[in-house]
Amino acid sequence: MLSRAATAIPHAATHRSYLGSDPSAAATLTATIHTAGQVATVLLIVTIVVAFYLFTCLVWPFGKCRRCKGVGKFKSPFGRAYRHCGRCQGSGLRVRLGRHVINHMRAVRGAGQNSTSKGDK
Repeated sequence: MLSRAATAIPHAATHRSYLGSDPSAAATLTATIHTAGQVATVLLIVTIVVAFYLFTCLVWPFGKCRRCKGVGKFKSPFGRAYRHCGRCQGSGLRVRLGRHVINHMRAVRGAGQNSTSKGDK
């Protein structure tokens, strides 16, 4: 004769009946939780990378000119004469994309602070 031992775990907790009779509901809930966690992790990483890039653009606003590779001039085919790069005007530098974003944010903020409609004084 087989005897059943009494357990302290209720039947509902072992068979996930709180999610319904469909066992795929538990898998769907688990997948949704994992997906939300992964999305949050990716967003956090992207936010940190963008913040770091903007910080580097704040400290080092210029990069090498892509056309002349930072030299500022081009040599003639025979190597005796040179001309200045038309893109960077001979400086060899360009303003980085992140610095353009920072400059735009500063201009928008400055325009809001310098508005003439600050109230009736």
